[in-house]
Amino acid sequence: MARALDTLAYARRLREAGFSEQQAEGQAAALGAVMTDEPASKQDLRELATQMIGRFETLERHVDMRLVELERRFEIRLVEFSARFDGRLADLEQRMTLRLGAMFVATIGAAEALARLS
Repeated sequence: MARALDTLAYARRLREAGFSEQQAEGQAAALGAVMTDEPASKQDLRELATQMIGRFETLERHVDMRLVELERRFEIRLVEFSARFDGRLADLEQRMTLRLGAMFVATIGAAEALARLS
């Protein structure tokens, strides 16, 4: 149950005890607020719990949506990277084939030249 407090008299006593006017009024206001606040009822706590559950559910949905979005973006990037890698690998394979073919032709040419010299 809330109790009444004469904040004016309390502030005056604090000033008489050596507090500044600002300190005395601040103390009186703070004590007055504490004394007039009612403790939370069971219904208040139930309502708070319901609000908190709602907030956590909203947060959970938001986090889930963000995770799905991040997963989707990761998959897109992975597909893009894989396509680039496959393209580079195919290009490398083509260049190696051309070089190997050129080396093969050069080797045959050198062998024929040596055979003609003999």
